[in-house]
Amino acid sequence: MSDRKMPAVMRRELILRKLDVKEFATTLDFAKWLSVSEMTVRRDFDHLAEKDLLTRIHGGAVSLSRQGGQVVDLVEPKVSEREQRARAAKAAIAHCAHNMIGSDQTIALDIGTTTFILSELLRNSRLTLFTSSLKIASALGETRPEVYVPCGRISGSEPSVVGPRAVDFLRGFYFDIAFIGASGITAEGLFDYSLDDTEIKRAFVERSRTTVALVDSTKFNHVSVANICALPSLDVIITDAEMPEDLHDTLIAAGVRVEVAASISLEGN
Repeated sequence: MSDRKMPAVMRRELILRKLDVKEFATTLDFAKWLSVSEMTVRRDFDHLAEKDLLTRIHGGAVSLSRQGGQVVDLVEPKVSEREQRARAAKAAIAHCAHNMIGSDQTIALDIGTTTFILSELLRNSRLTLFTSSLKIASALGETRPEVYVPCGRISGSEPSVVGPRAVDFLRGFYFDIAFIGASGITAEGLFDYSLDDTEIKRAFVERSRTTVALVDSTKFNHVSVANICALPSLDVIITDAEMPEDLHDTLIAAGVRVEVAASISLEGN
């Protein structure tokens, strides 16, 4: 089938029907499915987005008519807001993650509020730690772990090192465990606000023996600008509460172990 054989109106109807079933799909997915060019699919996305029938996100689209519990987050909250959100849940997740780490391991630690809490638990650990987060690197600067950051461009209100050089640097190493943060998780995978940080996250995932996503329950069935990876790329998800049954079943089918962290009291903090 060529771009000329199917009328645009029919193509766009098929796109919307597909998105009603599938929460998120990439431009390439639709191009292959419809046997058209990616440029044609992008034009269809633009047309449907103008009519408020879908939301464009990096590399694909999300339906606006299929709102059954799914939330589309396109704007990242301020760091101060994220630090206060679900603090007890994030602390519980970080402590559970800490229990997975052994001495003398090489750890990749993503940028984020939950990973920062985890980093504070590693101050006296004998580890080699790689992170893109300047906040984490600075906090651990005079502690026991050996801390490495990639070279590259500094970006974001929560400063991190990003860019092609940073990605290439990280791909030169191998990590025992990577701890990854995300702004959302659905059956289609992990999502994040930042395109630049997403490239770093993908490098961590690619180069790690075990990939662990740290995702509190406020992020269930949320999608955002960039798709980090599909669920089969993950080994473990640590969260703070039972997730919706359909999402949990999809994770199990993808071979992902789900850990629900024990609650922690933050009284006095």
